[in-house]
Amino acid sequence: MAAVNEERMQATEQLQRDLAVTTETIEHPNGLCMVTASAKGEFKALHLHPALLQQGARAVGEVVTETVRLATNAAVQTSFNKMALALGDGMAIDVESIVGDSPFRTTWNPVVPGKSAAPEATPERRPRTPFVDDPDEDAFFENPFGRR
Repeated sequence: MAAVNEERMQATEQLQRDLAVTTETIEHPNGLCMVTASAKGEFKALHLHPALLQQGARAVGEVVTETVRLATNAAVQTSFNKMALALGDGMAIDVESIVGDSPFRTTWNPVVPGKSAAPEATPERRPRTPFVDDPDEDAFFENPFGRR
C-alpha cells in the first residue's frame, strides 16, 4: 500500500513539473505572427513578419493578442491532455467540471475571421425525410410522457 502511495506522489510531482514548463507555439492563421506561450499566458517567444508591421499599430496589437490567446489555449489544452494521461479521464472530467471546459472543447476559432472575397452562400435546406414511414411516429415523439 505504501508503494502505491509513493508511486502516486511521484507521478503527481512529475505532472506538476511537466505542467509548469508546458508551452505551445502557434502561428496566426494569416501567417504574420508566431507566439510561444505557457498555459499561464506568459510569452516565451514572439516572431512578427515585417508585413504585419506595415499594417499599423492596431493591426499588430490585434494579431499579437489573438495569437497569444491561441497559443495559451493550445498550452492549456496540452496541460489538460497531460493531466488526463497521468490521472485518467475521470479525474480530467472532474477538473473540467470545476474549472470549465478545455479550450479545444469550447472552440478553436480565431477571434478575427478571415476575409473572403465572395460572401458565403447559405446551403439549401432539404426537406426532412423520416427514417420510418409511419404516420404515428410524430405523435409518439410529440409527448414523450404519453397521455394517461
